[in-house]
Amino acid sequence: MKLITDRGWAWTPAQWEMLLSLGPGFGAFDETGLLGTTVVTPYPEMQAISGVLVGSWAERRGIAGALMSNVLDAGPSVLHATAMGEPLYRRLGFHSVGQAAAHHGELGGAATGVTRKATHADLPAVVALDQAASGFTREAFWTHVFGPSSVYTPHIARDGFVCTRRMGETLVIGPLVAPNAAAACEIIVDVVAGAGPSRVDVSDPDVAAFLLSKGYEVRGSCALMVHGVDDVGGDRARYFAPASLALG
Repeated sequence: MKLITDRGWAWTPAQWEMLLSLGPGFGAFDETGLLGTTVVTPYPEMQAISGVLVGSWAERRGIAGALMSNVLDAGPSVLHATAMGEPLYRRLGFHSVGQAAAHHGELGGAATGVTRKATHADLPAVVALDQAASGFTREAFWTHVFGPSSVYTPHIARDGFVCTRRMGETLVIGPLVAPNAAAACEIIVDVVAGAGPSRVDVSDPDVAAFLLSKGYEVRGSCALMVHGVDDVGGDRARYFAPASLALG
């Protein structure tokens, strides 16, 4: 969390704990303590890399590159890169296959009624829908989502689903799977209406246009990048928001 504060990230202790329960974390150390981190979340198809973080007091020493090189031999990799990190990842052999823009805003009014809270009986269907749309097989993640210590609240919709979680006062939306952009917009409205400030990381232009029309604004974006494969898998036309920028 000292590194998080130093770099102005929004990660919480609960987010770190979830990621470290799903896969290994690696640190760079010297006699003063922790200098940098990276976290790996393994899926059968590829590994998601996140938490690549180096303290400002330790920058320009090749630490981020060394941490990344330590994990890339494991197989194909995917990550969301900030503008600051993208040059490093390109030097390591990553290439961009998409973009996710963070849309922040607030909606009043009534919910659309197109979702309901998920129950444990919905777990197999959600895992299957997620795998088909995202291209990732991630039972461990979904076991966490439906577990008692989850930071996520899953909701079921017709031919899709959405999860919400709180980061401070902001309701973060994702993952979101829907049959088309219109259905995705209805799902978003259903879970954010009257819920206060919200954030949706989207790449679909129709969903982005809808959110902008509702007064949302873009506050930064990340490039979706892969290493060791040509592209991410799945039917990405149905994958409207990631589980998180850390998890793909």
